[in-house]
Amino acid sequence: MNRLSALIVAIAAALLLTACGDKGSSADPPLNVQAVAGDGVVTLTWNAESDVEYMVFYAAASSITTENWTTLPQAHAILSASSPQVVPAHITGTTPALVNGTTYSFTVNGRKNGGAGGPGSPSVSAVPRLAGASWTVGAPLGTNDLLGVGFGTVFVAVGANGAMYSSTNGAAWTALNFTVTSNLNAAVYGGNYVAAGAGGVILFSSDATTWTQRTSGTSNDLYSLATNGGGTYVAVGANGTILTSGDGQGWTVANSGTSNHLYGVTYGNGLFLAAGANGTLLISADTSTWQAVTSQTTLDLKGVAYGALLDTTTGTVTNSFVAVGNAGTLVTSADGTTWTAQPAIAANNLAKVTYATQFIAVGSGGGIFTSTNGTTWQAASSGTTNNLNTVVPGLRGYIAVGASGTNLSAF
Repeated sequence: MNRLSALIVAIAAALLLTACGDKGSSADPPLNVQAVAGDGVVTLTWNAESDVEYMVFYAAASSITTENWTTLPQAHAILSASSPQVVPAHITGTTPALVNGTTYSFTVNGRKNGGAGGPGSPSVSAVPRLAGASWTVGAPLGTNDLLGVGFGTVFVAVGANGAMYSSTNGAAWTALNFTVTSNLNAAVYGGNYVAAGAGGVILFSSDATTWTQRTSGTSNDLYSLATNGGGTYVAVGANGTILTSGDGQGWTVANSGTSNHLYGVTYGNGLFLAAGANGTLLISADTSTWQAVTSQTTLDLKGVAYGALLDTTTGTVTNSFVAVGNAGTLVTSADGTTWTAQPAIAANNLAKVTYATQFIAVGSGGGIFTSTNGTTWQAASSGTTNNLNTVVPGLRGYIAVGASGTNLSAF
């Protein structure tokens, strides 16, 4: 346990025992505490009372109490928790995602008006597991094809004829009222939301509700967006178009060195990587200088993703880039520079690929395929035969969207 984690544990432990001055009181433990496993997370719910401040305590153990939690492995606390509460609340270096396949236990207590924490609820347990094997088909979001989806604090799905929707949970969606008639092909979150599409249109929002159109500097169609999570954005599109931005609002045209259409872009391990027609692959460490690398295929590459593959036994991380495309094409790389052609994933044309705790690729005929290592893939049952155009990880699973308003979730 590092110093910051130890400090958080100490603060939470103190709140169990002490009150703010002489005010406040302990609260009874909440009733009906339930834990539902997700991908690297667990969602807790309980019967909450409006005048009670709740705290969640959890650890990698078969049971937990408010007395022994500091002695258990991977012990953490969430102060000022609310039902439903996703655990961990924020995935950081000090509070990592839960390890899939590991049993975690949870207890919840409460206090009133700054009093000492009360007794904890009976321990409940859950085992996080990989999402992506089982998918739920949602009600269609209109009739337009959905072409892009991004996730920040909410999901944003975009599509043909300016279709735009948002969702806090991937199940209930709200139509957004920004009026644009262009097809919107991509959405991404990197501190702010950005959507891009036909004719070089770029839209910007800080909250996924209020959108403004930005000058892109191109009239070429834009097909894909990526961010490094630190404020830098890259958009790619027709005729080798590459645009870069330091804030999602002002955009600069970069020289890609190719006239091939670019259909996908990602960021990982210090590199932006763009994929496109005729097996095109480009890499850049600074977004201004782009270098072509040999992909080992001449088929169109439509999507590319980066995964940091964690070996939970040894704790080692292996870098993996994956690019997919027409006829199930799959090429992989450990560094983004040297690529290996792999056996085709399937006969489906593959549109996009993403990574959270495993790789998920989607494509024609409702095809969904999963892989924990980027080379060995399994087909998943999507529940639809509609073409799927893209997929994105959320806080606890994945959302895929496609033709005729198709939207799927795997949590």
